[in-house]
Amino acid sequence: MQLVEPFLEEQWIVDGVASATRPKVDSLYIKPLLQSLGLSGTDVVRHSLVLDNNVLADLIESRRPANNEFLERLLKSRPIELNPVVAFLEQRQKFSGATKALADYRDYLARAFGHHISDQNLAAFEKSLEDEKAALISNIETLAGYLSLTIYLYHQNWPIEKKLETLAGLVCANNLPVFQLHFYFAALVFLVGERAELFDQADVKKVRRDMKVAKSVDEHWVKVRNLTNDLAFPALSLFSAGLGPGGLVFPYAATRDRLCQLLLSQVSCAMVVAGDDGRANGLWAPSDGSLLKEQLGTQLDFYIPRRKALQEAGDVAIRSANVRAFADRYVEMAVVHHGG
Repeated sequence: MQLVEPFLEEQWIVDGVASATRPKVDSLYIKPLLQSLGLSGTDVVRHSLVLDNNVLADLIESRRPANNEFLERLLKSRPIELNPVVAFLEQRQKFSGATKALADYRDYLARAFGHHISDQNLAAFEKSLEDEKAALISNIETLAGYLSLTIYLYHQNWPIEKKLETLAGLVCANNLPVFQLHFYFAALVFLVGERAELFDQADVKKVRRDMKVAKSVDEHWVKVRNLTNDLAFPALSLFSAGLGPGGLVFPYAATRDRLCQLLLSQVSCAMVVAGDDGRANGLWAPSDGSLLKEQLGTQLDFYIPRRKALQEAGDVAIRSANVRAFADRYVEMAVVHHGG
């Protein structure tokens, strides 16, 4: 068994300069989502830099040129692919200029790397994005239910342990999906809410802004869906398709979203389990030395929901439907009790 280590370390880039410590200002964040990857003798590995929508827009619109040049030098010096698929899928949900952005990306590749994509291949790529859009929207709606509950619990005047116990209890009692990564996100925002002095004030302000409840149900739904898209990015960055049997992917996240940066700086993915159609699930845990582990490690290990029975056919659909019903309930309850 051969262990593949990441080509890149966790880093923050400001004006084209990388740092191992997080700055207070807007930055480009790159993190390897795995600590290592085991290969057998016949396996092939692809290193893939997965862009969020903000980073993709920087590239194709020539914003933050120093950071863009940093990425271009990196990609020319290391065998890492540039992967905009997650960003393009997000755009497909609501951005009227998604087709133009795809053409702009083709122009960017030609300009920056001398890589030319034919009209035929561009059309095939756009069709594949359209084919996947419905599945993404469905997944976003499912995750929105989990996050609407998280926002509601954030505003309860309870200690963190009771919030975690309630979240875990509702997941188990109502047969909801267990989203490991987003259970840790809930714990993180609960910790920021109770122990703000532990965190950078820019992070505290970002959490408070994203957890704020809107004045109406419709406005709050917009907030919840926007947050859901941001926090879906790390999970969607795990994938396994494209290399056939024995083909493995070593993903790196590239994001400018401060809340996503905060979450990823607190957690690590120990391994990836491949699913159908190139999808994959990660085994997430609080990182060693993180505030999440130092402050809540014991409670997280105790409360995180665990399935005792093997999953059966139809379980995923049932749990997804259950959590979507929760979304409507807790969006409305949050507005009634905490809106404005």
